[in-house]
Amino acid sequence: MTPTEVELKLLLPGADARTVEQTLARLPALASLPRRSRWLWNRYFDTPAQDLRRQRSALRLRCVSERAWPAGATEPPPGDWIQTFKTAGVSQGGLSRRGEWESHVASGVLDRAALAATPWSESDPDGQLFDQLQPCFDTRCHRVTWLLERPNGARIEVALDSGEIAAGDRTLPMIELELELQAGDTAALFAFARQIAAELAVLPCDISKAERGYALAKGLAHLPAQARATRLPPQVTPLEAARLAMGEMLEQFTRNLSGLLHADDPELVHQARVAWRRWRSATRLLRPWLPELPARELLRPLLDALGLLRDLDVARTATLPAWLADFSGSDLQRQQLADMALDTLEQAGNAQRTLARQRLSQPATGLGLLGLAEWLHGLSSDDTGPSRQQAERDWARARISRLQRRLDRALAACALDDATAQQRHQARLLAKRTRYSVETLSDLLPEKQARHWIEASSRAQHRIGAERDLLRGIELLRELGQPRELLDFLRGVAAARRRDG
Repeated sequence: MTPTEVELKLLLPGADARTVEQTLARLPALASLPRRSRWLWNRYFDTPAQDLRRQRSALRLRCVSERAWPAGATEPPPGDWIQTFKTAGVSQGGLSRRGEWESHVASGVLDRAALAATPWSESDPDGQLFDQLQPCFDTRCHRVTWLLERPNGARIEVALDSGEIAAGDRTLPMIELELELQAGDTAALFAFARQIAAELAVLPCDISKAERGYALAKGLAHLPAQARATRLPPQVTPLEAARLAMGEMLEQFTRNLSGLLHADDPELVHQARVAWRRWRSATRLLRPWLPELPARELLRPLLDALGLLRDLDVARTATLPAWLADFSGSDLQRQQLADMALDTLEQAGNAQRTLARQRLSQPATGLGLLGLAEWLHGLSSDDTGPSRQQAERDWARARISRLQRRLDRALAACALDDATAQQRHQARLLAKRTRYSVETLSDLLPEKQARHWIEASSRAQHRIGAERDLLRGIELLRELGQPRELLDFLRGVAAARRRDG
């Protein structure tokens, strides 16, 4: 039987290790339990071609010490050594399952014999990969653990890690909680995670220390997470499609939120918003088969903050610069007005980015995200009754065709002279929803038809979007108190573009 690690990983936005440890120690479930304090120095290995990273596996040596290492140390102190090999697994909403094999070794040197009883021996029978292994990066942390026994038989190791990831001369601070299920049902993990999230801001996110280490080594920490295609088998049922596709969407959402905590790249906000739109599109697409969804009230403050931040970023970086250049021409006074408008947008964006981070640092946000992760994990694979009856061969095509007809009607209404701004905005949202839905189910649709649907909805989205973005940019400048001369010019541009179709 394959040893399996079942773990819920929680990042801790805006927290410091001392406060988190004190808060955890006061929780009723942990208050009477002993805590253990250790220092862990992990060294990760891979080949020059990073074969392990590409296979989503990890091989590390861990030095476990009862005392901290000296400041500035470049090598682990004396301690117990453990070699660990982890294979690719399944992760959704911070909850991961993956194969894990541990062996005690004599020193800080990799031991090939300790890998003999693991899948390593199948992929590297002659030891060629092993001979190429070299250190890639280290993680160094102070770990405080509690072992929690629940009345229902569940056993959970609660581990608070605080320290840093180091790759060459680059370092990255880290603080996170890992809840490892050693016995019992995963429902116990979420139940206890909710107790933590009621007191501390958490962000369920499956980014491993190894993944962060690889990114740091390449100087690519906190990169935006793009949508990844989810492969759906031909006869997949709607619930199984939801579990596979929506797991990837939630992962994209939380990864970009994690990046936003540390970096100012506007693309992190954009991709977080894309992930949320994809999630919402999937819930509507698959609504006939899905159980009741968690309420979004806990996430609403964060979602609203991200929406306004995205509008400010788009206005400043994409929509307005070209029109402001036309407004300025060679007039120095107008150039000053244009520069002041962009500066004002940037200041407002910085303030809104700070607010978004504050929203991420509130316990309610973590509770909302945990609710989504637990709901996703609880989707049943037993498609019986109405679910099974509706999951006919062409269920995907039927759902997309229905959505496409709605989009066609909305676009026809937008083409009328008396179409309102609200109608155009709703048509744009429907175009996005259609595109995301087709992309989600593309494996189940005729290739040519799916490509046509994606191209048509994308064109509609961008055509209507350019008008909406300009109008939104004008609205933001008005709210920020910009001069009437500038606003009137931009309103004239918007009217001309609308008139010219």
